Amino acid sequence: MDCESKIELSLLTEEEAWALFKMHANTTSVSTNEFDSIGRKIVDECKGLPIAIVTVGSTLKEKSIHTWRSTVERLRHPPPLDIEDDLKTPYVTLKVSYDNLSSPLAKSLFILCSMFPEDHEIHIEDLIRFGKGTLNLGERIYTMEKTRNRVLANIEKLLDSSLLMHTSKQAHVKLHDVVRDVALWIAKEQCQEVLVDNQEISEMLIGNHQSLEDTKAVSLWNLDEDFELSKQLHFPQLEILLLQPYGFIRDIGAMESLKVLALIRHGFKWELRRRYPTSVSIPQSIVSLTNLHTLCIRGKKLGDISLLGELKTLEILDLRGSLFDELPVGIVDMKMLKLLDIYDCRIEKSPIEVIGRCEQLEELYFSEHKSVIPHNFSLSRLKRYVLYDSTCSIIRIHEFDPVLEHLHCRGEDPFQEYLDSCGEALRALCIQDFRVSALNSSMKNLILRANHLWLENCEWDYKDINLQINHLGVSCCQEKKFIIEKRDVNILQTQVFSRLSTLRLFEMNSLEQVFQDSSIGCSLPMLQELWIWSCPELRICIFSHATITSLPKLKKLHIDSCDKVKWLLSYSLASYCPLLKEIIISNCSQFEKLIDEEAAHGDPLLHDKQYYPYGKETDSAYVGVIAKRCNQLQNEQSLIFFLRLESLQIKSSGKKKEIISIDHCSEFEGLIGEEAAHGDPLLHDMQDHPQKHDNDTVRVVKSELRVIWLEDLPKLEYIWKDPIQILSFHRLESIKLLECPRLRNIFTVAIVTSLPELRQLDVRGCNEWEGIFCEESLKNLSTYSTVCFPKLESILTRNCHKVRRVFSYSLASHCPSLKRITVENCYELEGVVVEAYEGEVAAHHHQRLFPKLSDLELMKLPKLREIYEGYEFNLLSGTITIEDCPNISKISKVPLDKPSSSGS
Repeated sequence: MDCESKIELSLLTEEEAWALFKMHANTTSVSTNEFDSIGRKIVDECKGLPIAIVTVGSTLKEKSIHTWRSTVERLRHPPPLDIEDDLKTPYVTLKVSYDNLSSPLAKSLFILCSMFPEDHEIHIEDLIRFGKGTLNLGERIYTMEKTRNRVLANIEKLLDSSLLMHTSKQAHVKLHDVVRDVALWIAKEQCQEVLVDNQEISEMLIGNHQSLEDTKAVSLWNLDEDFELSKQLHFPQLEILLLQPYGFIRDIGAMESLKVLALIRHGFKWELRRRYPTSVSIPQSIVSLTNLHTLCIRGKKLGDISLLGELKTLEILDLRGSLFDELPVGIVDMKMLKLLDIYDCRIEKSPIEVIGRCEQLEELYFSEHKSVIPHNFSLSRLKRYVLYDSTCSIIRIHEFDPVLEHLHCRGEDPFQEYLDSCGEALRALCIQDFRVSALNSSMKNLILRANHLWLENCEWDYKDINLQINHLGVSCCQEKKFIIEKRDVNILQTQVFSRLSTLRLFEMNSLEQVFQDSSIGCSLPMLQELWIWSCPELRICIFSHATITSLPKLKKLHIDSCDKVKWLLSYSLASYCPLLKEIIISNCSQFEKLIDEEAAHGDPLLHDKQYYPYGKETDSAYVGVIAKRCNQLQNEQSLIFFLRLESLQIKSSGKKKEIISIDHCSEFEGLIGEEAAHGDPLLHDMQDHPQKHDNDTVRVVKSELRVIWLEDLPKLEYIWKDPIQILSFHRLESIKLLECPRLRNIFTVAIVTSLPELRQLDVRGCNEWEGIFCEESLKNLSTYSTVCFPKLESILTRNCHKVRRVFSYSLASHCPSLKRITVENCYELEGVVVEAYEGEVAAHHHQRLFPKLSDLELMKLPKLREIYEGYEFNLLSGTITIEDCPNISKISKVPLDKPSSSGS
């Protein structure tokens, strides 16, 4: 077998190999002297190759001692192999692993996976659709539901045997490159040759080479637009033909055994896409393919497809993402057709009437840019479906509507990331303008069975939907005040929404709360994402303590354009959101803080805790920690909640002056009492670092924030206030401050010493901003031996008209990794680095500032006099841009070979 390049395979020691084998063969459950003895012999034959050990071990899991003995013999005495010596061990061991598979279907699936390119992440849906007509599924496997179950079960066997690998994407698998080579070799040895993408095969096809007559499958994945086969191909045994991304065959009539034909522009994906399809015409010869089970033509401009109505044996018709004139009426009489996929198609004539007559369909995937799903839609046999009314406003938003660009989720299909489930349970529906109680029984049934549901401008109540639904979106239902109302309280015995993973509420003009107060007891135990947008009547707090008692799996919380919202969560509920990592708040003019402390007085979960009232003066925080002259409980709850966050974005919201304030806490002894610490998983792993400050001992705890984004906050004056060193932002990577006109500075010295991962600082439109530090902190900075910004790479300052300098000399010395500085339109800026106190320059004269700086941009700075004292351009290796800086003078001569521009 020819190999273009040698593969370097790292080897394990004897004990490493044995440990790896035991883990994958699960020998701990069958460990005897005989199993251990034979197992070590098997490991010896694997020659220390991890991939060989893993696959052989995995296929021997739960197998008898006789299989283990047989495996040793087959490894020691393999049949003659016509391959290079250094590849024999992996080939032999992987072939043995393949032989150990007890399922013929799993073996066939393994070969099918080899048809995809190297490193390709294979969507399981492609394996199901391409395998439906070619795999030996067994007797009585006629329905798509049974086919899907059988294929998924055997994919699990391949994963368990390590012949297939998981990927980072849901519903995708892949083959290791060596494993794929072995699969192709096995297919050839079994006279089931699979020809995969290379130039030689393309040329053989064009030349209609005689040696291809016994080929079972051809898969070409890197074809360009010029690839076209005009001659008739004589492949009497060919069962599968895959061409991607271009490529076409004019005459396919001599491939009478063909079962799967795929001409695809792109792999299987769910997202709605902008398309630039290539034009192809359905050849007349396609009607002679009397054994064709699966036809897949994705992302093509097809025109007239009426010939497809004559393919009476077709079971799967996949035209996803294509453009054509109309759906052929002939498919109504294609009694074998089980799956129709016209998702994200552009069809000149609405296909609704034709689809409605296809009673034979078991699976339907439909989203078309101008077709409205009618009220009398009826397909009683559907087991699995995705039906989108693409005229819904929410769908248009996700098709990149520029008018709604401010919406954070723009461009994200509300179901897309959840549709990648290849099990039989996928039932998704997006409809509008329905009065559900007046629908026919078939349409009601589609709604009631849906586990992904979007209702736009519909009249409905809880009886109309599946209370065990996974993903629910509701938009433009103008009269609805609550998703679950007081009169529905009796349904709470049925565990309403106990499986709900995502809840999205958009443009609900009357919505006051998600659940009415009387609906006590909903815990939403599976909810991971909550999105609420443009609900102007939403009450002060999204969830009161009376309606939701816990959100144990909530990870993302996005609130946009909800003007009456002041707080996100009740005081006690904040304790029961242990996984909440991301909060985005935008365009909420009355927003004050994350946690509703005032409601704590009536919170039944807090009745057994000591708590005493506090005055209005405590209402000093905007987000996060509120601890001004308050008791220990208040500090604990707010701070613990804040520490768990990984991303915090606040835009055009709120009316308070501060983000986090911790002061006057002379009695603050710790975050929580010793008893509570045992039960809090976040604090259990924290290392306490006692710090002394003004006779107060406090504990430094770690925040998980990675991103802080604050935008359009006209009242904000401080982010952190006062110097008590209590928070460590050890993961924070990016800070963005946009249009905060009263903000004066960013850091206290106490905070900045805990920013080891900060990489980006972006400050724009902050008219009162004076600098990174307040003046009184700068002198203290020079006494710190620890580098404050060891990884900071980029600083951008724009439209900040009171800032005199970007850095002091002390601060500049704490930025050794800085690569890019951009300063633009700052009227008062005098220098990039300016002395902050007398003697500062002398203290740092021996240091080279910004040793890694590669890009410096200074624009529209009328008072700029210098970059810094002693600065020389030849210390900069990258690009210098200076424009509209008329007073700059203290710059050394620029070398001629220096890339720079100057407007001075």
